[in-house]
Amino acid sequence: MLLLSYLLEAPHSYEEIKKYFMENEFIHESISIDTLRVYINSLERLGCEIVRGKKAEGSKYKLVKHPFELRITDEQVKSLIKVFKSLTKSIEVEDLLAMTKFFEKISSGIANTDLKLTLENISPLKKLNQEIIEALINACRRNDEITVLYNSPSSGAKEIDLLAEKLVISNNKVYLKGISPQYKDSTASLLVSRILEPPVIKLTKTIQKDIEPLVIGCEIYDKNLPLKDNEKIISEDEEKRLIEITSDNKFLTSQRILSMGSSCKVLYPESFKDEIYSTLKKMKEEYIAEKV
Repeated sequence: MLLLSYLLEAPHSYEEIKKYFMENEFIHESISIDTLRVYINSLERLGCEIVRGKKAEGSKYKLVKHPFELRITDEQVKSLIKVFKSLTKSIEVEDLLAMTKFFEKISSGIANTDLKLTLENISPLKKLNQEIIEALINACRRNDEITVLYNSPSSGAKEIDLLAEKLVISNNKVYLKGISPQYKDSTASLLVSRILEPPVIKLTKTIQKDIEPLVIGCEIYDKNLPLKDNEKIISEDEEKRLIEITSDNKFLTSQRILSMGSSCKVLYPESFKDEIYSTLKKMKEEYIAEKV
């Protein structure tokens, strides 16, 4: 099973396979070339076809086909896509990247070409450079000041200095939001598909935030829910906790509150409470519209 899993990823040489077995935390032992042949014969009896490549190409063992194809019907694919599209309306880009990789794994086990292409292309991240996406996720998480090479539709490729805040999905496109003195009102919204290479992180920050931290009061009804560093308990009783969240990133705070579902109720400030209510109302309307 371990050999099958490894060959499903890519063709590998005997030396690579031997190292893979040695470094496995459960097996942690080398295998001889004779043992490898026994394993390959066993897989072939199960219906696998494994060939060994040319010596000039590294003599790598390649899994040509196997009998463990996923059987997913057209209706099941439609359901998967419907759930995926619903999630993209509220999911964080970091989680979406993990889901995209998951769907890539699913599609690799499907023989039906049409279903494979459908699953491979439903994520708004699919056509983006994953190295750039992962670098931007890390920059937003740390609130780094970065320089990006951006292909502007009006002025072509140019460098933009930005205090990275968040990645958001809108109309099935991914945008980088942040503070930049090169933009009106210092607010930048860059289409990630136009960022040409991974960002360069500045060692010294020069862009300052002029935004006062937002303090949000909430009732939490699940007392087992772990709190984050910027969340503190104001009071509690047997049924609930009153907490305050202090944040300068309204988007991430909204995502945090929405992720708690019915276990959280916003008490103040009224303006933020109204925004959460509007978001929930919009989500409900979209679900109702899908049923019509």
